[in-house]
Amino acid sequence: MTSKPRRENALFDRLKRARLLRAVVLTLALPLAACAGDGEEKASFGEVGYIEGFFGGLSVDEPNAALVGRDVLTAGGTAADAAVAMGFALSVTYPSGITLGGGGSCVVHDATLGVTEALDFIARPGSGPAGDRPTAVPAMTRGMVALHARYGRLDWRRLVAPAEQLARLGHRASRAFATELAPAAGALFADPDLREIFLRPDGRPVGEGDRFTQLDLGGLLARIRTQGGGVLYTGAFADRLVEAYRAAGGSLTREDLRSFIPEWRSTLLIPFGTGELHVAPPPAQAGPVMAQSFALLAADDRYADASDGERPHLLAEVSKRALADRRRWLGADLFAAPDAASLIAEARLARLFAGYSPIDASVQAPDGPPRDLVEAPAGAGFVVVDREGMAVACELTNYYPFGTGRVVEGTGIIPAAAPTGRGRNPLSLGPAVAVDATSLAFEFAVASVGGAFAQATSTQLSADVLLRGLGPREAIALPRVLGVDAPNLTVLESNAPDGSQEAAMAEALRISGHEVQRTDWPARANLVHCPFGLPNPNRGSFCAVANDPRGFGLAVTAADES
Repeated sequence: MTSKPRRENALFDRLKRARLLRAVVLTLALPLAACAGDGEEKASFGEVGYIEGFFGGLSVDEPNAALVGRDVLTAGGTAADAAVAMGFALSVTYPSGITLGGGGSCVVHDATLGVTEALDFIARPGSGPAGDRPTAVPAMTRGMVALHARYGRLDWRRLVAPAEQLARLGHRASRAFATELAPAAGALFADPDLREIFLRPDGRPVGEGDRFTQLDLGGLLARIRTQGGGVLYTGAFADRLVEAYRAAGGSLTREDLRSFIPEWRSTLLIPFGTGELHVAPPPAQAGPVMAQSFALLAADDRYADASDGERPHLLAEVSKRALADRRRWLGADLFAAPDAASLIAEARLARLFAGYSPIDASVQAPDGPPRDLVEAPAGAGFVVVDREGMAVACELTNYYPFGTGRVVEGTGIIPAAAPTGRGRNPLSLGPAVAVDATSLAFEFAVASVGGAFAQATSTQLSADVLLRGLGPREAIALPRVLGVDAPNLTVLESNAPDGSQEAAMAEALRISGHEVQRTDWPARANLVHCPFGLPNPNRGSFCAVANDPRGFGLAVTAADES
């Protein structure tokens, strides 16, 4: 098990120029394409409908953002273009999960370049004097700038405009957003600006289907669209943003904005069968937990060969071991990035699995005094792949539902809560992408949100699809298991979409000695699986996308018509 080697920047520059040249060639060919066929005018590059037939696929936690991503793909944009447009759209349509004040982690695979890497734009704590609502450094916009600069094809303005329109002109609240606003409304409406945005004239919070606008946020997005993402981080506007953050009780400084730079990092690479699973590395601190868990399941075909009765026990045991190991390597600084390769070294994995019994639960005694590593189940996730095999999986967070619960005056930004512990931390972040080890064609992507349950969700789904051979829609409906690194405590989902196996799984866990706790599962996932790989001219283009039925997001794809 090794971390993915970094490619030289010069190689990226050459291949970036090649991709841009390809886009220019496509554009120059448009007049001829428009004259072809039966005389019907065809959409131009950059216009919705330019790509006919299979355009890829995506799954997002919020439906309005999914439609924005679909339009970008059908306009000829890359998966990265769609990711950028969906990221900005989510900041408007799903502020319970992510806003421009938050950040996140993405894994990107480019089948054309044969490169997979992770983008870290995780929001760090602000360093200024703490007000009554300490804030994180707004990282989202610079993260989207970095993603577009490296892998984008469409014009930046084209990607920000849909979010601006959703904010300025208004949009109808989705069920995904309305169900998260309702329980938080009482606390949120202590802020007059939030009341103005999310409170209906009859005194009730915005509900599903209600139309609402965010004019200040629309104005800020217009500024980002026309002046670029850097406008939030340098210059006179950045100075005003710092003052507005402080007025809202935040802890942002001018230096925080100026110095924040997203980082491209090598992924954690886990080989399996004929493929490779690439997981986001620290400081996306769920990444190593998922990587270790998946590696233990994949070794010697353990998960694939296990009986139906052993699989839930195996899932609980690898999760328990990986979480216990995180307590060993994770320091006081929750944003530290330890030597990632050492975390998935074969010798370490062998030590973690030592003492495993297929019939008896283990006891993982903590090293030293217990640490408070609570994870708030807040955030937003999505996966997207284009027809050329570029894929992006992202997990985004404000560290708490609706961040600090206040609006920064004149901007529409709801700041992310300062990630200083007590549930506000990067411990739940860890998106993943799988590729064919030989052809480097894209095969699979997963992104989950839901605190401590997120990594268990991504691990189980990856194992069920990649190791066990289940389809995404079947896998995503099954009951889920989390082994907690407290002695013999195993959490089993109750009321799963497909609950036919719940009783048998609970009994199998109890027989193995697990103390079983049943609960409604707070995590939700997005999946895309292309079993024949993308691109694959010999087998056509087919991908299955799945949005978690526990939530109210949307998955979109189109069948290959060739």
